[in-house]
Amino acid sequence: MDQEHTSVVRELMLIPSLPVYPNSSPEFEHYCTYYNRALVDQPLAIVRPRTENEVSQIVQICSMTQTPLTIRSGGHDFFGRSLVVRGIVIDMRAIDSITITPDRTSVRVGGGVIAGALQEALAAQQLFTPTGQSKSVGYVSWACGGGYGFYVGTYGFGVDQVLGARVVVASGTVIDTDEDSELLWALRGAGAGSFGVVVELRVKVYTTPKLYAGYLAFPLSNAATVLESFKSLVVDDFPDEFSGDAIVAHPDMLPVAVSEPCLTFFWCWTAVDGDLASAKAFLQKMTGLGTVLANTVEETSAAAYGVGDSSSATFFRSRNVRELNRETGAIFKRLPPVHPLSAVIIHNNHGKGVWKMLDGSSASFANRYPHVILGFHGGTQPAAVADLAALSEATNWVQQLKTEIDESDMAMEGGFSSFFPPDQVDLVEFFGIQTTKRLRCLKNRLDPGNIFHSGMSKFI
Repeated sequence: MDQEHTSVVRELMLIPSLPVYPNSSPEFEHYCTYYNRALVDQPLAIVRPRTENEVSQIVQICSMTQTPLTIRSGGHDFFGRSLVVRGIVIDMRAIDSITITPDRTSVRVGGGVIAGALQEALAAQQLFTPTGQSKSVGYVSWACGGGYGFYVGTYGFGVDQVLGARVVVASGTVIDTDEDSELLWALRGAGAGSFGVVVELRVKVYTTPKLYAGYLAFPLSNAATVLESFKSLVVDDFPDEFSGDAIVAHPDMLPVAVSEPCLTFFWCWTAVDGDLASAKAFLQKMTGLGTVLANTVEETSAAAYGVGDSSSATFFRSRNVRELNRETGAIFKRLPPVHPLSAVIIHNNHGKGVWKMLDGSSASFANRYPHVILGFHGGTQPAAVADLAALSEATNWVQQLKTEIDESDMAMEGGFSSFFPPDQVDLVEFFGIQTTKRLRCLKNRLDPGNIFHSGMSKFI
Protein backbone atom coordinates (compact mmCIF):
# COMPACT_ATOMS: atom_id res chain seq x y z
CA MET A 1 0.00 0.00 0.00
CA ASP A 2 1.55 3.34 -1.05
CA GLN A 3 1.89 6.31 1.28
CA GLU A 4 -1.12 8.19 -0.12
CA HIS A 5 -3.46 5.26 0.35
CA THR A 6 -2.01 4.45 3.76
CA SER A 7 -2.91 8.01 4.70
CA VAL A 8 -6.56 7.50 3.65
CA VAL A 9 -6.94 4.36 5.75
CA ARG A 10 -5.32 6.08 8.74
CA GLU A 11 -7.70 9.02 8.39
CA LEU A 12 -10.69 6.65 8.37
CA MET A 13 -9.33 5.03 11.52
CA LEU A 14 -9.54 8.41 13.26
CA ILE A 15 -13.34 8.35 13.03
CA PRO A 16 -14.34 7.38 16.60
CA SER A 17 -15.65 3.83 16.98
CA LEU A 18 -15.72 3.16 13.20
CA PRO A 19 -14.63 -0.43 12.46
CA VAL A 20 -11.95 -0.29 9.74
CA TYR A 21 -10.44 -3.46 8.29
CA PRO A 22 -7.37 -2.82 6.06
CA ASN A 23 -6.55 -5.61 3.63
CA SER A 24 -3.66 -6.57 5.91
CA SER A 25 -5.90 -7.14 8.94
CA PRO A 26 -6.85 -10.65 10.14
CA GLU A 27 -10.58 -9.87 9.89
CA PHE A 28 -10.39 -8.63 6.31
CA GLU A 29 -10.92 -11.97 4.58
CA HIS A 30 -14.13 -12.62 6.55
CA TYR A 31 -15.68 -9.30 5.54
CA CYS A 32 -14.42 -9.60 1.96
CA THR A 33 -16.39 -12.76 1.20
CA TYR A 34 -18.90 -12.27 -1.61
CA TYR A 35 -21.63 -14.31 -3.26
CA ASN A 36 -19.56 -14.79 -6.41
CA ARG A 37 -16.44 -16.51 -5.14
CA ALA A 38 -14.71 -15.86 -8.47
CA LEU A 39 -14.29 -12.19 -7.53
CA VAL A 40 -10.67 -11.73 -6.49
CA ASP A 41 -10.15 -7.95 -6.50
CA GLN A 42 -9.18 -6.49 -3.14
CA PRO A 43 -9.97 -3.04 -1.78
CA LEU A 44 -7.62 -1.05 0.44
CA ALA A 45 -9.99 -1.47 3.34
CA ILE A 46 -13.53 -2.36 4.37
CA VAL A 47 -15.35 0.00 6.73
CA ARG A 48 -18.53 -0.91 8.59
CA PRO A 49 -20.40 2.26 9.62
CA ARG A 50 -23.26 2.11 12.09
CA THR A 51 -24.67 5.61 11.69
CA GLU A 52 -25.57 8.08 8.98
CA ASN A 53 -22.94 10.47 10.31
CA GLU A 54 -20.19 7.87 9.98
CA VAL A 55 -21.22 7.25 6.36
CA SER A 56 -21.04 11.00 5.74
CA GLN A 57 -17.53 11.23 7.16
CA ILE A 58 -16.33 8.25 5.11
CA VAL A 59 -17.69 9.73 1.88
CA GLN A 60 -16.16 13.14 2.62
CA ILE A 61 -12.72 11.62 3.21
CA CYS A 62 -12.90 9.56 0.01
CA SER A 63 -14.13 12.55 -1.99
CA MET A 64 -11.42 14.88 -0.72
CA THR A 65 -8.64 12.33 -1.37
CA GLN A 66 -10.19 11.09 -4.64
CA THR A 67 -10.13 7.57 -3.28
CA PRO A 68 -12.45 5.16 -5.13
CA LEU A 69 -15.31 3.77 -3.04
CA THR A 70 -18.21 1.40 -3.42
CA ILE A 71 -21.11 0.14 -1.33
CA ARG A 72 -21.85 -3.36 -0.13
CA SER A 73 -24.88 -4.86 1.58
CA GLY A 74 -25.78 -8.41 0.51
CA GLY A 75 -22.76 -8.66 -1.79
CA HIS A 76 -24.75 -10.51 -4.45
CA ASP A 77 -23.74 -8.54 -7.53
CA PHE A 78 -22.22 -11.05 -9.94
CA PHE A 79 -19.92 -8.49 -11.53
CA GLY A 80 -18.28 -7.02 -8.45
CA ARG A 81 -20.07 -3.69 -8.20
CA SER A 82 -19.67 -3.93 -4.43
CA LEU A 83 -15.88 -4.38 -4.73
CA VAL A 84 -13.37 -1.72 -5.72
CA VAL A 85 -9.66 -2.11 -6.48
CA ARG A 86 -7.38 0.10 -4.34
CA GLY A 87 -10.40 1.79 -2.81
CA ILE A 88 -12.79 1.67 0.13
CA VAL A 89 -15.77 -0.66 0.53
CA ILE A 90 -18.56 0.78 2.70
CA ASP A 91 -20.09 -2.37 4.19
CA MET A 92 -23.59 -1.28 5.22
CA ARG A 93 -24.67 -4.44 7.02
CA ALA A 94 -24.38 -2.90 10.49
CA ILE A 95 -26.99 -0.29 9.52
CA ASP A 96 -29.79 -2.81 9.75
CA SER A 97 -32.64 -1.13 11.62
CA ILE A 98 -36.23 -2.00 10.68
CA THR A 99 -38.82 0.44 12.03
CA ILE A 100 -42.52 0.09 11.30
CA THR A 101 -44.46 3.36 11.31
CA PRO A 102 -47.25 3.75 13.91
CA ASP A 103 -49.95 3.58 11.22
CA ARG A 104 -48.46 0.27 9.97
CA THR A 105 -48.49 1.37 6.33
CA SER A 106 -44.74 1.69 5.81
CA VAL A 107 -41.38 0.69 7.24
CA ARG A 108 -38.05 2.49 7.53
CA VAL A 109 -35.31 0.13 6.39
CA GLY A 110 -31.62 0.63 7.13
CA GLY A 111 -29.26 0.59 4.17
CA GLY A 112 -27.74 -2.76 5.12
CA VAL A 113 -30.91 -4.77 5.80
CA ILE A 114 -30.99 -8.22 4.18
CA ALA A 115 -34.23 -9.33 2.49
CA GLY A 116 -34.83 -12.41 4.63
CA ALA A 117 -34.38 -10.45 7.85
CA LEU A 118 -36.89 -7.86 6.64
CA GLN A 119 -39.51 -10.50 5.88
CA GLU A 120 -39.03 -12.11 9.28
CA ALA A 121 -39.34 -8.78 11.13
CA LEU A 122 -42.51 -7.88 9.24
CA ALA A 123 -44.02 -11.35 9.65
CA ALA A 124 -43.69 -11.00 13.43
CA GLN A 125 -46.07 -8.02 13.12
CA GLN A 126 -48.39 -9.73 10.59
CA LEU A 127 -47.07 -7.46 7.85
CA PHE A 128 -45.44 -7.99 4.45
CA THR A 129 -43.59 -6.24 1.66
CA PRO A 130 -42.33 -7.78 -1.59
CA THR A 131 -38.76 -9.07 -1.73
CA GLY A 132 -36.91 -11.18 -4.32
CA GLN A 133 -36.32 -14.89 -4.77
CA SER A 134 -33.21 -14.94 -2.59
CA LYS A 135 -33.36 -14.29 1.15
CA SER A 136 -29.70 -13.23 1.35
CA VAL A 137 -29.87 -10.30 -1.09
CA GLY A 138 -29.46 -6.77 0.24
CA TYR A 139 -32.94 -5.26 0.29
CA VAL A 140 -32.13 -1.63 -0.62
CA SER A 141 -30.11 -2.40 -3.74
CA TRP A 142 -32.73 -4.96 -4.82
CA ALA A 143 -35.61 -2.50 -4.47
CA CYS A 144 -33.84 0.48 -6.05
CA GLY A 145 -32.48 -1.54 -8.97
CA GLY A 146 -35.94 -2.69 -10.01
CA GLY A 147 -37.01 -5.41 -7.61
CA TYR A 148 -37.97 -8.60 -9.48
CA GLY A 149 -39.46 -11.57 -7.66
CA PHE A 150 -42.44 -13.73 -6.81
CA TYR A 151 -44.81 -10.84 -6.05
CA VAL A 152 -44.45 -8.67 -9.18
CA GLY A 153 -47.82 -9.70 -10.61
CA THR A 154 -49.71 -8.88 -7.42
CA TYR A 155 -47.87 -5.89 -5.90
CA GLY A 156 -45.62 -4.61 -8.66
CA PHE A 157 -41.84 -4.33 -8.63
CA GLY A 158 -39.64 -3.36 -5.71
CA VAL A 159 -39.43 0.19 -7.06
CA ASP A 160 -43.21 0.46 -6.71
CA GLN A 161 -42.88 0.09 -2.95
CA VAL A 162 -40.32 2.90 -2.45
CA LEU A 163 -41.77 5.97 -0.71
CA GLY A 164 -38.60 7.87 0.15
CA ALA A 165 -34.96 7.66 1.18
CA ARG A 166 -32.09 9.32 3.01
CA VAL A 167 -28.96 9.44 0.88
CA VAL A 168 -25.38 10.54 1.59
CA VAL A 169 -24.13 12.19 -1.62
CA ALA A 170 -20.56 12.83 -2.80
CA SER A 171 -20.12 16.01 -0.74
CA GLY A 172 -21.04 14.12 2.43
CA THR A 173 -24.36 15.96 2.61
CA VAL A 174 -27.40 13.93 3.65
CA ILE A 175 -30.37 14.46 1.34
CA ASP A 176 -33.88 13.34 2.18
CA THR A 177 -35.81 12.65 -1.01
CA ASP A 178 -38.80 14.49 0.47
CA GLU A 179 -36.70 17.54 -0.44
CA ASP A 180 -35.39 16.20 -3.76
CA SER A 181 -38.01 14.49 -5.90
CA GLU A 182 -35.56 14.03 -8.78
CA LEU A 183 -33.31 11.88 -6.61
CA LEU A 184 -36.29 9.78 -5.55
CA TRP A 185 -37.24 9.35 -9.21
CA ALA A 186 -33.71 8.12 -9.99
CA LEU A 187 -33.52 5.75 -7.03
CA ARG A 188 -36.69 4.07 -8.28
CA GLY A 189 -34.96 2.04 -10.97
CA ALA A 190 -31.43 3.36 -11.55
CA GLY A 191 -29.99 1.70 -8.47
CA ALA A 192 -28.89 2.47 -4.94
CA GLY A 193 -25.18 3.09 -5.53
CA SER A 194 -24.98 5.50 -8.45
CA PHE A 195 -25.86 8.81 -6.77
CA GLY A 196 -24.86 8.23 -3.15
CA VAL A 197 -25.16 5.88 -0.20
CA VAL A 198 -28.75 5.03 0.72
CA VAL A 199 -28.69 4.93 4.51
CA GLU A 200 -32.47 4.57 4.86
CA LEU A 201 -35.28 3.52 2.56
CA ARG A 202 -38.98 4.03 3.32
CA VAL A 203 -41.22 1.42 1.73
CA LYS A 204 -44.84 0.35 1.71
CA VAL A 205 -46.03 -2.54 3.84
CA TYR A 206 -49.22 -4.56 3.58
CA THR A 207 -51.33 -6.90 5.62
CA THR A 208 -49.81 -10.36 5.31
CA PRO A 209 -51.33 -12.25 2.35
CA LYS A 210 -51.88 -15.97 2.29
CA LEU A 211 -49.19 -17.75 0.32
CA TYR A 212 -49.57 -21.05 -1.49
CA ALA A 213 -46.03 -21.87 -2.53
CA GLY A 214 -43.35 -24.50 -3.02
CA TYR A 215 -41.47 -26.31 -5.78
CA LEU A 216 -43.14 -28.01 -8.75
CA ALA A 217 -40.50 -29.97 -10.66
CA PHE A 218 -40.65 -31.58 -14.10
CA PRO A 219 -37.89 -33.54 -15.91
CA LEU A 220 -35.69 -31.23 -17.97
CA SER A 221 -36.02 -33.77 -20.77
CA ASN A 222 -39.68 -32.74 -20.98
CA ALA A 223 -39.03 -28.99 -20.83
CA ALA A 224 -40.12 -28.22 -24.40
CA THR A 225 -43.50 -29.90 -23.92
CA VAL A 226 -44.03 -28.49 -20.43
CA LEU A 227 -43.28 -24.91 -21.48
CA GLU A 228 -45.41 -25.16 -24.60
CA SER A 229 -48.31 -26.38 -22.45
CA PHE A 230 -47.64 -23.67 -19.87
CA LYS A 231 -47.71 -21.04 -22.63
CA SER A 232 -51.12 -22.32 -23.74
CA LEU A 233 -52.39 -22.34 -20.15
CA VAL A 234 -51.59 -18.68 -19.52
CA VAL A 235 -51.92 -17.16 -22.99
CA ASP A 236 -55.42 -15.77 -22.35
CA ASP A 237 -55.35 -15.53 -18.56
CA PHE A 238 -52.04 -15.28 -16.68
CA PRO A 239 -53.24 -14.85 -13.09
CA ASP A 240 -51.65 -11.84 -11.41
CA GLU A 241 -51.50 -13.86 -8.19
CA PHE A 242 -49.22 -16.51 -9.73
CA SER A 243 -45.51 -15.72 -10.00
CA GLY A 244 -44.58 -17.83 -13.03
CA ASP A 245 -40.92 -17.77 -11.91
CA ALA A 246 -38.87 -20.93 -12.42
CA ILE A 247 -35.41 -22.46 -12.42
CA VAL A 248 -33.58 -24.92 -14.63
CA ALA A 249 -31.54 -26.77 -12.06
CA HIS A 250 -29.06 -29.53 -11.37
CA PRO A 251 -30.69 -32.07 -9.01
CA ASP A 252 -28.19 -31.23 -6.24
CA MET A 253 -29.21 -27.57 -6.18
CA LEU A 254 -32.82 -27.95 -5.10
CA PRO A 255 -34.11 -28.59 -1.58
CA VAL A 256 -36.34 -31.36 -2.95
CA ALA A 257 -35.53 -34.98 -3.73
CA VAL A 258 -35.03 -35.26 -7.51
CA SER A 259 -32.55 -37.47 -9.33
CA GLU A 260 -32.21 -35.70 -12.68
CA PRO A 261 -31.90 -32.18 -14.09
CA CYS A 262 -35.26 -30.49 -13.92
CA LEU A 263 -37.39 -27.52 -14.87
CA THR A 264 -38.84 -26.39 -11.56
CA PHE A 265 -41.42 -23.69 -10.99
CA PHE A 266 -40.95 -21.50 -7.95
CA TRP A 267 -44.67 -22.05 -7.54
CA CYS A 268 -46.06 -19.07 -5.67
CA TRP A 269 -49.63 -17.82 -5.46
CA THR A 270 -50.20 -14.66 -3.43
CA ALA A 271 -53.79 -14.49 -2.17
CA VAL A 272 -54.33 -10.93 -0.94
CA ASP A 273 -57.95 -11.78 -0.07
CA GLY A 274 -56.93 -14.93 1.81
CA ASP A 275 -58.82 -17.29 -0.54
CA LEU A 276 -56.67 -20.18 -1.80
CA ALA A 277 -59.36 -21.96 -3.83
CA SER A 278 -58.15 -20.43 -7.11
CA ALA A 279 -54.56 -21.31 -6.23
CA LYS A 280 -55.40 -24.95 -5.68
CA ALA A 281 -57.36 -25.12 -8.92
CA PHE A 282 -54.49 -23.57 -10.88
CA LEU A 283 -51.97 -25.92 -9.29
CA GLN A 284 -54.08 -28.86 -10.38
CA LYS A 285 -53.96 -27.60 -13.97
CA MET A 286 -50.19 -27.20 -13.80
CA THR A 287 -49.59 -30.70 -12.46
CA GLY A 288 -51.11 -31.86 -15.74
CA LEU A 289 -48.38 -30.19 -17.81
CA GLY A 290 -46.12 -33.25 -17.62
CA THR A 291 -44.49 -35.83 -15.38
CA VAL A 292 -44.20 -34.34 -11.88
CA LEU A 293 -40.93 -35.19 -10.15
CA ALA A 294 -41.71 -33.23 -6.99
CA ASN A 295 -44.54 -31.08 -5.65
CA THR A 296 -43.99 -29.31 -2.32
CA VAL A 297 -46.62 -26.59 -2.78
CA GLU A 298 -48.46 -25.81 0.44
CA GLU A 299 -49.70 -22.90 2.49
CA THR A 300 -46.66 -21.04 3.78
CA SER A 301 -45.34 -17.52 4.38
CA ALA A 302 -43.06 -15.04 2.64
CA ALA A 303 -40.63 -15.28 5.55
CA ALA A 304 -40.34 -19.04 5.06
CA TYR A 305 -40.35 -19.24 1.25
CA GLY A 306 -37.35 -18.34 -0.86
CA VAL A 307 -33.91 -19.41 -1.99
CA GLY A 308 -31.10 -19.79 0.51
CA ASP A 309 -27.37 -19.36 -0.02
CA SER A 310 -26.07 -20.79 -3.30
CA SER A 311 -22.79 -18.88 -3.45
CA SER A 312 -19.89 -20.27 -5.45
CA ALA A 313 -17.43 -19.24 -8.11
CA THR A 314 -19.87 -18.09 -10.79
CA PHE A 315 -19.95 -16.74 -14.34
CA PHE A 316 -23.24 -14.97 -15.03
CA ARG A 317 -24.99 -13.50 -18.05
CA SER A 318 -28.65 -12.78 -18.87
CA ARG A 319 -31.10 -12.16 -21.66
CA ASN A 320 -34.68 -10.94 -21.79
CA VAL A 321 -37.08 -12.97 -23.92
CA ARG A 322 -40.72 -12.44 -24.83
CA GLU A 323 -42.05 -15.69 -23.39
CA LEU A 324 -41.34 -19.22 -22.28
CA ASN A 325 -42.17 -21.65 -25.05
CA ARG A 326 -41.18 -24.89 -26.77
CA GLU A 327 -38.04 -23.36 -28.25
CA THR A 328 -36.69 -22.16 -24.89
CA GLY A 329 -37.49 -25.57 -23.41
CA ALA A 330 -35.60 -27.32 -26.21
CA ILE A 331 -32.53 -25.14 -25.58
CA PHE A 332 -32.64 -25.93 -21.86
CA LYS A 333 -32.88 -29.66 -22.64
CA ARG A 334 -29.88 -29.56 -24.99
CA LEU A 335 -27.74 -27.73 -22.45
CA PRO A 336 -28.44 -29.09 -18.97
CA PRO A 337 -26.66 -27.57 -15.93
CA VAL A 338 -23.04 -28.71 -15.73
CA HIS A 339 -22.39 -28.33 -11.98
CA PRO A 340 -24.47 -28.55 -8.77
CA LEU A 341 -24.83 -24.75 -8.59
CA SER A 342 -25.35 -24.13 -12.29
CA ALA A 343 -28.86 -22.97 -13.15
CA VAL A 344 -31.05 -20.81 -15.35
CA ILE A 345 -32.98 -18.46 -13.10
CA ILE A 346 -36.28 -17.36 -14.68
CA HIS A 347 -38.21 -14.20 -13.75
CA ASN A 348 -41.62 -14.02 -15.44
CA ASN A 349 -42.89 -10.45 -15.34
CA HIS A 350 -46.56 -9.72 -15.83
CA GLY A 351 -49.64 -8.37 -14.07
CA LYS A 352 -49.32 -5.23 -11.96
CA GLY A 353 -45.57 -5.16 -12.46
CA VAL A 354 -45.92 -4.24 -16.12
CA TRP A 355 -48.63 -1.65 -15.54
CA LYS A 356 -47.81 2.01 -14.92
CA MET A 357 -47.69 1.60 -11.15
CA LEU A 358 -45.83 4.91 -10.90
CA ASP A 359 -46.21 7.60 -13.54
CA GLY A 360 -43.25 8.56 -15.73
CA SER A 361 -42.35 11.54 -13.56
CA SER A 362 -41.81 9.48 -10.42
CA ALA A 363 -39.76 6.42 -11.48
CA SER A 364 -36.77 5.89 -13.76
CA PHE A 365 -37.45 2.15 -14.02
CA ALA A 366 -37.79 1.23 -17.68
CA ASN A 367 -38.96 -2.38 -17.86
CA ARG A 368 -42.74 -1.80 -17.90
CA TYR A 369 -43.64 -4.46 -20.43
CA PRO A 370 -44.30 -8.22 -20.30
CA HIS A 371 -40.96 -10.01 -20.43
CA VAL A 372 -39.08 -12.98 -19.07
CA ILE A 373 -35.53 -12.66 -17.71
CA LEU A 374 -33.28 -15.66 -18.21
CA GLY A 375 -30.36 -15.48 -15.80
CA PHE A 376 -27.64 -17.92 -16.85
CA HIS A 377 -26.06 -18.72 -13.50
CA GLY A 378 -22.80 -20.51 -14.23
CA GLY A 379 -22.21 -21.62 -10.66
CA THR A 380 -19.87 -24.43 -9.72
CA GLN A 381 -19.95 -26.01 -6.27
CA PRO A 382 -19.92 -24.66 -2.69
CA ALA A 383 -16.31 -23.83 -1.91
CA ALA A 384 -14.33 -20.97 -0.45
CA VAL A 385 -11.68 -21.31 -3.18
CA ALA A 386 -12.60 -21.22 -6.85
CA ASP A 387 -12.05 -24.36 -8.93
CA LEU A 388 -10.79 -22.74 -12.12
CA ALA A 389 -11.45 -25.78 -14.30
CA ALA A 390 -15.03 -26.03 -13.08
CA LEU A 391 -15.51 -22.28 -13.56
CA SER A 392 -14.22 -22.54 -17.12
CA GLU A 393 -16.71 -25.32 -17.84
CA ALA A 394 -19.55 -23.30 -16.29
CA THR A 395 -18.51 -20.24 -18.33
CA ASN A 396 -18.64 -22.22 -21.57
CA TRP A 397 -22.09 -23.52 -20.64
CA VAL A 398 -23.37 -19.99 -20.04
CA GLN A 399 -21.90 -18.71 -23.29
CA GLN A 400 -23.54 -21.54 -25.22
CA LEU A 401 -26.93 -20.80 -23.67
CA LYS A 402 -26.58 -17.08 -24.37
CA THR A 403 -25.55 -17.71 -27.97
CA GLU A 404 -28.51 -20.00 -28.63
CA ILE A 405 -30.96 -17.48 -27.18
CA ASP A 406 -29.32 -14.64 -29.12
CA GLU A 407 -29.59 -16.60 -32.35
CA SER A 408 -33.27 -17.40 -31.76
CA ASP A 409 -36.14 -15.02 -32.50
CA MET A 410 -37.03 -14.72 -28.81
CA ALA A 411 -34.37 -12.32 -27.51
CA MET A 412 -35.37 -8.72 -26.74
CA GLU A 413 -33.26 -5.59 -26.85
CA GLY A 414 -32.03 -4.06 -23.60
CA GLY A 415 -32.47 -5.98 -20.40
CA PHE A 416 -32.13 -5.64 -16.65
CA SER A 417 -29.08 -3.47 -16.06
CA SER A 418 -28.06 -5.15 -12.78
CA PHE A 419 -27.74 -8.45 -14.67
CA PHE A 420 -25.20 -7.01 -17.13
CA PRO A 421 -21.53 -6.09 -16.56
CA PRO A 422 -21.40 -2.33 -15.86
CA ASP A 423 -19.33 -1.59 -18.98
CA GLN A 424 -22.02 -3.24 -21.12
CA VAL A 425 -24.88 -1.10 -19.81
CA ASP A 426 -25.60 1.47 -22.50
CA LEU A 427 -27.90 3.94 -20.74
CA VAL A 428 -29.84 4.90 -23.85
CA GLU A 429 -30.44 1.25 -24.77
CA PHE A 430 -31.53 0.28 -21.26
CA PHE A 431 -33.33 3.45 -20.12
CA GLY A 432 -34.20 5.44 -23.25
CA ILE A 433 -33.05 8.88 -24.41
CA GLN A 434 -35.13 11.11 -22.14
CA THR A 435 -34.52 9.10 -18.97
CA THR A 436 -30.79 9.00 -19.73
CA LYS A 437 -30.70 12.80 -20.03
CA ARG A 438 -32.38 13.18 -16.64
CA LEU A 439 -30.08 10.65 -14.99
CA ARG A 440 -26.99 12.39 -16.34
CA CYS A 441 -28.21 15.80 -15.20
CA LEU A 442 -28.77 14.44 -11.70
CA LYS A 443 -25.37 12.75 -11.71
CA ASN A 444 -23.68 16.00 -12.70
CA ARG A 445 -25.48 17.83 -9.89
CA LEU A 446 -24.86 15.35 -7.07
CA ASP A 447 -21.68 13.53 -8.09
CA PRO A 448 -19.76 15.52 -10.74
CA GLY A 449 -16.52 13.75 -9.85
CA ASN A 450 -18.18 10.33 -10.34
CA ILE A 451 -16.99 9.02 -6.99
CA PHE A 452 -19.94 6.60 -7.10
CA HIS A 453 -18.71 5.05 -10.32
CA SER A 454 -19.30 1.34 -9.79
CA GLY A 455 -23.09 1.20 -10.22
CA MET A 456 -23.15 2.14 -13.90
CA SER A 457 -19.87 3.20 -15.45
CA LYS A 458 -21.28 5.22 -18.36
CA PHE A 459 -23.13 8.00 -16.54
CA ILE A 460 -20.55 10.61 -17.45
